[in-house]
Amino acid sequence: MYMSKIKLLLFVLLAVSAVLADNFSQFLGENRNGVVTTGKKLLKKWPAEGPKELWRVKVGGGFAAPVVFEDKLFILDYNTDKEEDTVKCLDMKDGKEAWSYGYPSKIKPSQYDYSRTVPAVNGKYVVTLGTNCLVSCLEKDSGKLAWQKNLVKEYGSKVPGWYAGQNPLIDGDKVIILVAGDKVLMAAFDLASGKTAWETPCESNWGMTHNSITVMDFEKEKFYIGCSKKGAFGVAAADGKLRWTHPGWTVKTANIPAPLVIGKDRIFFTGGYGAGSLILGLKKNGNEVVTEEITRLTEKDFGSKVQTPILYKDNIYGASGEIYCLDLNGKVLWKSSKVKVGLGPCLIIDGLLYVLGDTGTLFLLEPTASGYKEISKFAALTGKQMWAPLAVSGGKLVIRSMTEMLCLDIAESGAK
Repeated sequence: MYMSKIKLLLFVLLAVSAVLADNFSQFLGENRNGVVTTGKKLLKKWPAEGPKELWRVKVGGGFAAPVVFEDKLFILDYNTDKEEDTVKCLDMKDGKEAWSYGYPSKIKPSQYDYSRTVPAVNGKYVVTLGTNCLVSCLEKDSGKLAWQKNLVKEYGSKVPGWYAGQNPLIDGDKVIILVAGDKVLMAAFDLASGKTAWETPCESNWGMTHNSITVMDFEKEKFYIGCSKKGAFGVAAADGKLRWTHPGWTVKTANIPAPLVIGKDRIFFTGGYGAGSLILGLKKNGNEVVTEEITRLTEKDFGSKVQTPILYKDNIYGASGEIYCLDLNGKVLWKSSKVKVGLGPCLIIDGLLYVLGDTGTLFLLEPTASGYKEISKFAALTGKQMWAPLAVSGGKLVIRSMTEMLCLDIAESGAK
């Protein structure tokens, strides 16, 4: 009887672990780093026509990507007819809508507008940041509104050009937002109630960018790293105290890629519009944290305008016109040369690199320092400006264009 109970407990724990491992609950996955392990047997090579298409749905224009929790997909869409941000919950099995929640959010359309942020979801709630900086927390199963925060009205935040691009962070029982207000730089809110857990004070408005928060552990401290128009900074996760700043990292026009932790004391920043890239070091000076510039790269060397690069096996992979591989010192090991992908997104899934070119070609590559190694490719979508991050769950890959979202079966059983 005792052994039977132990076996049952192990079975339940393994089942729960498998479900949790297969969630894609935040920007760039569970760890927000673009490296995903599915626990599934995936196709190592695609047929010429590509993996099996499971479903395809229409979406409003924009670059917003979905997240997945268990068997449901969540995305922040935009309804141009109603001029509303619309949070949608779809069934991952067939793409059918389970619920939606919309609220007014007027914008002035251009080729770069509409929704562009990725929700964050856990077992109870889904959190979004709307086009005009309205934070919404909804009950995951019903779509019922739990609470909202209007960052413009409550904090004096200024909506960035082309509207909000920050992807909310759920960390335990809190949601963390880079507020960039008149007196508050960053804030943590209780996920269930929306009550303020802590705030990072500032003497003036640092200016919101399209940048998202990165989590870093450094010298037994946990930091939330962000970027503003006044530079990069790190905030203590425990109480919101501003621990360090680096005014030397700013990006003109739009600072989009999130900071990338590439070592126990090093951070890789990158941007377009002439910014290039920066490897920043941190070190302790007594109780203070100080920064040190390790390496600067020009935009000609490497500068990602939109996508956050990925650290995998001590190399950095990213897309900026071509696909690049860099070492941890910022040296370019190779680039894809004749293969152009524009500003398309990347994701490493079970040890293989998936890249969506911004005109709709999906690439499958072997991520290696020795050179560009293409395994498969096919025309998945048509159009342009396909910059939304990728999402994967249950052996299903979700990609999107400016007008539609597509789900592909990349599991071995899904071969055509």
